[in-house]
Amino acid sequence: MIVGENVAPVSSSPMGCTFENTCYETRSIPTRSGASKRDNRSIPFRIYDTVGLNEGEQGRVPHWKAVQALYTLIRGLNGVTLLIYCMRGRIKENSRANWNLFHTVICGKEVPAIVVVTGLEHEENLKDGKQRKELMTAFKKYQIFPEDLACVVSIRGKHNEHEELYNWSQRELRGLIAKNYLDKPWSTNTDKWFAKIYSRVPETGCFSSTSRVEFVENVGNVVSEMIKETGMKKEDEKKLRTTLLQAERKFQKRRFL
Repeated sequence: MIVGENVAPVSSSPMGCTFENTCYETRSIPTRSGASKRDNRSIPFRIYDTVGLNEGEQGRVPHWKAVQALYTLIRGLNGVTLLIYCMRGRIKENSRANWNLFHTVICGKEVPAIVVVTGLEHEENLKDGKQRKELMTAFKKYQIFPEDLACVVSIRGKHNEHEELYNWSQRELRGLIAKNYLDKPWSTNTDKWFAKIYSRVPETGCFSSTSRVEFVENVGNVVSEMIKETGMKKEDEKKLRTTLLQAERKFQKRRFL
């Protein structure tokens, strides 16, 4: 929808189809002035479709593989300008946990985040804003505070019965991205950044059934796999592991204060 072409695979199968982070380049996003004037000016964007979290069942990507893939992605980027949190119409129990992991822990509330609610093909009067208002109220109850929210029709339909609403949704979503992205990408020291993730991820609730010992072991495995896959230099590996150890010590100290 954002790019304007059929470039990303989709599936209704319980097995899912997004198992790794994939980059899509587009010039379909209008300039900030274009977002309101609807002119033809646009700027280049790279949009990353990331693996999903909390999808360890039914053959989908396990939590730790998702965290590893996300870390590897952000480590390789020069910066992040916007988070787009996509979800179906109903807010699930893990929605807040995933929100906290992406927005609060991983990006330290430094990157604006918008929510895109899909699957609303059968909602009446989608353009009147009622659905958006109700969802914003519901998000607040779950302690989720996006910069903005788009309620969209994400398919044209088998016989193009949703074509008009799809085109409207496309304009709304592109305009929302143009309105909220950072002019200067956010980035941080990678090792310190990962240490923060390491010490704060248990607080998100994403891995509430995991003990601290299991958490430390899982993170260690993730780091080892990431180091192997990215070919990290020995000095960088040592620095990262030292930073993680310091983060764990700070966590334990805070725990017993």
